[in-house]
Amino acid sequence: MITPLKLREAVLRARAEGRSYDETARLLGIGRATVNRILRLHRETSSLEPRPRGGGNTSPIHGEMARMLAAIVAEMPDATVAELASELVKRSRTQTSRSAVQRALTRLGFSRKKSRFLPPNATHSSTANSEKRSARS
Repeated sequence: MITPLKLREAVLRARAEGRSYDETARLLGIGRATVNRILRLHRETSSLEPRPRGGGNTSPIHGEMARMLAAIVAEMPDATVAELASELVKRSRTQTSRSAVQRALTRLGFSRKKSRFLPPNATHSSTANSEKRSARS
């Protein structure tokens, strides 16, 4: 949560008046750790403005690569995300991860659905299970 600038200024004023961290926190209804962070920020930057948010790594899968991924999905509709990631890396010669491909698929509007064309699994169908329950009753 970003602390409002007026509250940051109030913390600075309370400390200038000689109040302790605990008194300041209690007076303003915030945690002692918040008081500490605000004052540390002021000591380090001489400002009360919050630091810029971290950006992390941006996905390489946008623009042309996103179109390439959509084409791969159209060609390989039953492929797993790992298979799609492998094919994308092979075609684009850009390194990326399975999780980045999953996030890109979500951004592109693809959902994870099982294919209707896959063979049924080894468990019994729901009708077979209900027949067993009926026979036991």
